[in-house]
Amino acid sequence: MKIKYIVAAFVAVLLGAAGLNAQTPEEIVKKMSVQLDRAEAEGLIMDLNIKMPIVGTVKSHNMVLGKKMKTVATGKDKKAIMWMNETTKWEYDQQTNEIVITSNEPSKDKDKGNSEMKAFDSLTDGYDLVLEKETADAWYILCKKSKSNKDKDDPNKMNLAVSKATNLPIYLRMKQSVVTVSIENVGIGVSEKSVTFNPAEYPNAKIIDKR
Repeated sequence: MKIKYIVAAFVAVLLGAAGLNAQTPEEIVKKMSVQLDRAEAEGLIMDLNIKMPIVGTVKSHNMVLGKKMKTVATGKDKKAIMWMNETTKWEYDQQTNEIVITSNEPSKDKDKGNSEMKAFDSLTDGYDLVLEKETADAWYILCKKSKSNKDKDDPNKMNLAVSKATNLPIYLRMKQSVVTVSIENVGIGVSEKSVTFNPAEYPNAKIIDKR
């Protein structure tokens, strides 16, 4: 008869270990934020897809390193590339083969950086988190707008997937009114060269300097 008590004790130990390994969605998001803090020094990569009626889907591949950023945007057979640093912005229109250079006004708000870099800052403030699903590779979290959240610009819900291997977001999806936004393919590690405009790469483009 002792065997059943041994089995019961063994099961209890296993269940206890499972409880220790279980993570709340808040803990998962906190770990994700810690990982994303590295992006301040190492740079952040992400794809942004915005779907709107009439306009269709606009996709952009974004790289941010400090005050420098490069964005490659495509939509409706049009492609544009933008580079930006603290003082200057370069915009290349593939259709016209023109590069327009303008001055970049630095933000007066010290708390505001590149919107891409800040995309996950305070992500879940004003939201209740529910761990909807867990697989061997990822956690899937539903972020539901709290009753106390009176910000009309905040979507009612967001869907967040976090990689177990990297603790980085796999995607963040939301819908506000008729606009659907999806942030995907998030990564860390951007070289200085990849976010710096190099005119030698566009020898035949027309340069329009509006500074």
